[in-house]
Amino acid sequence: MRSKKNRNILRRLTFLFPALCLLVFASCDREDRLYGRWHLQNVKMNGEPLNDSLQYNVIPKHTTYEFFYSSSMTVSTYVLGLDISSPDGYYRFLNKSEIEMKFTLLYKRYEINASIKKLTKRELNLEYEDKGNTYFLQLFAY
Repeated sequence: MRSKKNRNILRRLTFLFPALCLLVFASCDREDRLYGRWHLQNVKMNGEPLNDSLQYNVIPKHTTYEFFYSSSMTVSTYVLGLDISSPDGYYRFLNKSEIEMKFTLLYKRYEINASIKKLTKRELNLEYEDKGNTYFLQLFAY
């Protein structure tokens, strides 16, 4: 009897252990996947893609976000022939699916609380609200 009971427990552990490892690995890996350089590819405002002139005023197309292990970040863009970078970027995870970002770009201070809609090694999708509009950013890793 006892050996049959032990075999059942062992079977259950055999199924649970890989799932537990995957859960632990996925939660630790989430922050690691964010580190690096991300290029802005697409922007939507209230579900609609922005045309080039509107996007230029909201978030220039040639914008790059770079996240570092020290919770610092840099946002760089190319506007009117000039490369411009944020000197004082900062970010932190609010929870598993939200990130807070603070940076200054083109003399404007940004404080964004964004939902992480997708985060893989190659793609980052963020969504946030600002002045009554919902923005969706699709970024790709360099």
